[in-house]
Amino acid sequence: MSKINHCPCGSKKNYSVCCELIHNKHSLAVTPELLMRSRYSAHVKGLTQYIIDTYHPSCNAEELKEGIEDSIELDWRKLKVISSHLSDKSGNEGFVSFKATYSEDGQLYQLKELSRFLKENGKWYYIDGEIE
Repeated sequence: MSKINHCPCGSKKNYSVCCELIHNKHSLAVTPELLMRSRYSAHVKGLTQYIIDTYHPSCNAEELKEGIEDSIELDWRKLKVISSHLSDKSGNEGFVSFKATYSEDGQLYQLKELSRFLKENGKWYYIDGEIE
């Protein structure tokens, strides 16, 4: 009997048919929520370069690499999406509100963020977020 490898994004799908397809560039994150979920899963899986690549080019994410690596070292436990919506008629800006639970030094913490995403040339990017 094989063990199901659930995707960390909370979709209840197997990782191989969910975020792994996006991480391996076999599929695009076609909504801001899918991109956010794939970025969370990348934190869990230790995929620093994927996180860097999904920042908007204006963010110069390579300069953030050390901080990204530090955040990957946390023990990410659970993701809960609160809301997701597009903000304009063009459909090129979207927001996702979420809570992510993680453990550090035996303590549980919760990150609450409203993330903003921009779509350029058919591809979604993380641009910034407000910690709540």
